[in-house]
Amino acid sequence: MVEQLSPSVRSVPSTPLVEKSVSVYAPASVGNIGPGFDTLGMAVTGMGDTLTGFLEKREGADRITSISGAWTSLPTDPSQNTATIAARYLLDKAGYPDLKLTVSIQKGVPGSGLGSSAASAVGGAMLAHLLLGSPFGDSDLLDAAAQSESSVSGGYFLDNVSASLFGGISVSNSRLREAFRFGGFSGLFLVFLIPRALLKTSESRKAIPPDVPLDRAIGALANSAGLLTAVHLGNPDLFCRMLQDPLIQPYRKKLIPFFDDLEKVSREAGARSFIISGAGSTMMALTDNPQDARTIQETLEKYVQYKQIPVLVRSSTIDSEGARHVATPHL
Repeated sequence: MVEQLSPSVRSVPSTPLVEKSVSVYAPASVGNIGPGFDTLGMAVTGMGDTLTGFLEKREGADRITSISGAWTSLPTDPSQNTATIAARYLLDKAGYPDLKLTVSIQKGVPGSGLGSSAASAVGGAMLAHLLLGSPFGDSDLLDAAAQSESSVSGGYFLDNVSASLFGGISVSNSRLREAFRFGGFSGLFLVFLIPRALLKTSESRKAIPPDVPLDRAIGALANSAGLLTAVHLGNPDLFCRMLQDPLIQPYRKKLIPFFDDLEKVSREAGARSFIISGAGSTMMALTDNPQDARTIQETLEKYVQYKQIPVLVRSSTIDSEGARHVATPHL
């Protein structure tokens, strides 16, 4: 079931595309997937970043011409943005420091908790890869994206970048710096609740105590194994039942306003599970019934409007493709 990464740099010479625009799309992702803290990731549909760029021989640094659609102010300095950091990593690795990238970024990952910086990093790595004539293997793209995220966040984590790059559900080990696509999965329907108030991953991590109860740790391990078993068997009912996080969520949910109320409303509307997406503040309700998914979405939209809770409600499914080339508009 696990899909091995392709080799590193290919032995076949490649020819860079100079002054020709290419566009790529990198999907949003759910880190952890409930109990799989820092190890499981899932790409999702309907939200993602689109990057369009070209290479040219010139002096100076790479350029970000525009960033649109972002919920917060993002750096246009190429040395501070995960997209251009990842791209430059691969351009230098391939031996083309003289080729400079010009890129525009359309952000389509709202809020926090859906791998926004990871999508940009993966998009930047994929863009450089394609502009260079596709010389790299998956392991290089993964490392470039992870190194890029690490340079701005201070931690080397693979759950979001691996999911965004490979699509489907991924398994990663950041300590060993390895990640794999575990497989695709259908029959699950996701409803995201995305607060306008953002939550920094660093703050969310501070909520977790250094020591946790043994029974909770065992429960999280058992549920993580159950999730992967469900994917292997193609069993959405089992996936819904295993999507419980007894280890981390009890500590982190206190940082998210209205969490308990929104969970109660979601479950009463038919949600089988309700988890924090990544480090938060985004939350995810899940079901294996498409009619229930519509009911959950409609109920939550009415509830947050009535209560005047600043939360965006979005429906989604699992993105099985991952990062990919898309139609190229003109810069």
